[in-house]
Amino acid sequence: MLIWWRGKFQRADEISLDFSLFEKSLQGAVYETLRTYNGIPFAAYKHYSRLKRSVDFFKIPFSLSFDEFSEVLKTGAQEFKQEVRIKVYLFPDSGEIFFVFSPFNVPDVESGVDVKISSVRRIPDLSTPPALKITGRTDIVLARREIVDCYDVILLGLNGQVCEGSFSNVFLVKEGKLVTPSLDSGILDGITRENVIKLAKSLEIPVEERVVWVWELFEADEMFLTHTSVGVVPVRRLNEHLFFEEEPGPVTATLMENFEPFILNLEENWVGI
Repeated sequence: MLIWWRGKFQRADEISLDFSLFEKSLQGAVYETLRTYNGIPFAAYKHYSRLKRSVDFFKIPFSLSFDEFSEVLKTGAQEFKQEVRIKVYLFPDSGEIFFVFSPFNVPDVESGVDVKISSVRRIPDLSTPPALKITGRTDIVLARREIVDCYDVILLGLNGQVCEGSFSNVFLVKEGKLVTPSLDSGILDGITRENVIKLAKSLEIPVEERVVWVWELFEADEMFLTHTSVGVVPVRRLNEHLFFEEEPGPVTATLMENFEPFILNLEENWVGI
């Protein structure tokens, strides 16, 4: 593990900071999670902009320019001979920023994953804006305690609308149409979610962004999740409802097959890198 802090890189076992205490103090830090493709940090400018947006909620200065941000990302990633996951944390009380680089082995999810509906409801927008990425959110912390024998759990809103997973966005397929909860459902504007929507439209797959009710998930033909680390993750089972036994449905399979070539060739994902 490699840490960037106060302008220099250090190995985790060499850093003067007590890293175990650092991990415990992460409650209330704004953050972003990135990964590399072919050793290059993906969608760096979008992650930078989203980090700045989270910082803006606290009305504190953010002095790190995008050029400086991207230089840290590129330099840290070059220290590894494999793909890298990068966590960026910024503490609103002090303004200090940390980059944490670690080796990343992309999990094999092609055969599908199991997910469950969480008993935890999403915090209302007026309490914590969904656009604020912050550690220690009680709804996410409690929901993740339910990830037992499943890949992720799906949080619903106070009215029973589908929101998102504890670390993923949700999509369903019904009669060839792609449907995903709209941003006003109370969800984070996932960067992978945005790319999948663009990919679907490029393939002339109809897309609806709207309020989605939980019963619609169980009546869908296909379901999948999206998040930074993996991209498109086919859902094999939701609670006790089985979507497929051996292979994902045709729309999910098409998006999985085309996702990486699409994002690698979409210029906006590589701005400043």
